[in-house]
Amino acid sequence: MIKAYGRHSVHGLCYLLIALSVILSGCSVLGLSPLNDVRSIRIEASADCNRSMPVAIDFVFISDERVARLLADLSGPDWFSRKQELVMRYDKQLEVVSAEVVPLSVMSSLPLPDDHSRAGNILMFANYLGAEGQFVAQLGQFRQLKVLLQREGYRLIEMHQE
Repeated sequence: MIKAYGRHSVHGLCYLLIALSVILSGCSVLGLSPLNDVRSIRIEASADCNRSMPVAIDFVFISDERVARLLADLSGPDWFSRKQELVMRYDKQLEVVSAEVVPLSVMSSLPLPDDHSRAGNILMFANYLGAEGQFVAQLGQFRQLKVLLQREGYRLIEMHQE
């Protein structure tokens, strides 16, 4: 059986579909949808991490794409030597969460900034002695991140995929 709809019914349906699409896209238009997937960060250090020395780690939550590109070119030692200057210069565009992790320890949940979901980029800098641990890591694609600190470098693991 085919049912015919009147012109008013079709117009009403069109208005309803338009209203639904505006409502559903409203969160992203208003900037309410998260710009990254990170929900938690856990850090585990092996007994010989960083050649049995503590590791300074900074998680940098960045809301400005230009600043993110600038910082992504830095190594861990570069970031730590310029950190004070960069934080002062870009204080409105970034927020830093710092941790110092000793060998054979676990930080089960790193405290994230209240507005961390508004950061379009999240970078991690580790101040490793060895070159393998000195690269910058982009973290925005992780949801439940585990950072494994090892002797010469670190590994990033998505926890719900273990």
